[in-house]
Order: sequence, then C-alpha cells, then structure tokens
Amino acid sequence: MKKQLLYLVIFFLPFIGFAQQQNQQNQQNQQQEVPILTPKVIVGDIVFVNQTLKTVEIKGSEVDAFLQVQQSFEKLIKEFNTQQKKVNDTVDIRIPLNIAQNTITFMDRATLQGQNAIVYKRFVDALVASTKKKQ
Repeated sequence: MKKQLLYLVIFFLPFIGFAQQQNQQNQQNQQQEVPILTPKVIVGDIVFVNQTLKTVEIKGSEVDAFLQVQQSFEKLIKEFNTQQKKVNDTVDIRIPLNIAQNTITFMDRATLQGQNAIVYKRFVDALVASTKKKQ
C-alpha cells in the first residue's frame, strides 16, 4: 500500500510542479498587462485623497489592495516634495488601472464634508478622463 502511494506521488509530482510554474507565469503576465493611466491632477488633490484614505474602513480581505493604494499615494507625495511642487500645481501622474480602480472604490466609502466634494469630483473626473485617452 505504501509503495503504491509512493508511486502515485512520484507520478503526479512533475504535474504539480508544472501547474505551479504555469500559475506563476500567468500572474507575471497579468501584472505586466496592467494599463497605466496618466491623469493630469492637482497636487493638493493627491494630498486630499491620501488623507481621506486614512479614514476609510476596510475589510480584512482588502488589506493588500488598500496597502498598495496607500503606498502609491505616499510615493507620489514624496516625489512631489522632492520636486518642490506646490499644492496648487498641476502634474501628470502615472497610476496603474488597478490602483486607480481600488482608489475610487475606497474613496466611495469615505465620509466627506461638502466643501471637499469639488476636490473629490475633480480627482475622479481626471481618472475617468485618462481612461478615455487610452481607448
């Protein structure tokens, strides 16, 4: 019985390794195929989004996606600081489509003050407009 089980494991081992390799290749291909959006935004809007994201409630299953979004915006802010950009400056940013989609999803959950509605709409409109440029 043990011998048969050993033969069975040895027989299927190459197939398992091949399946894992294929899965890794598929994940790499998906990561490479993510479109990059290039919206034109105001630096202050990026700061607003970054601050607002800190107030959003997330589910445990969303932690990885949330951290990717948060890291993307913190990286942008560091770049703006290095370039000595002012809050009112307009800049072109590069943001992967999946990060943009997740950002909008998380921002939809935020509780905003009425005065921030314009900033929110301007940011979302810039993202949406940049998707139309690609088509």
